[in-house]
Amino acid sequence: MNKIDLIIDALQNCSAFQPKNYYEIDKALAAARELKTLQPVAWWNPEYESDFAIALNKFQGWNVPLYALDEVTK
Repeated sequence: MNKIDLIIDALQNCSAFQPKNYYEIDKALAAARELKTLQPVAWWNPEYESDFAIALNKFQGWNVPLYALDEVTK
């Protein structure tokens, strides 16, 4: 089980015991479920610690996924 699954489980269990905060818990649970469905937007290679180098496709060695957690509009 990964960290997002732990968060989802905790929120589901918490909602039964916190009825007056259910709306906030429900919003957090929906957000956590949305995060779980995200796909990486780029990949990072840890060999390039001092450089900011990313790849848009996963290559050998480029195995750290990077995610866009929010949209920014101007």
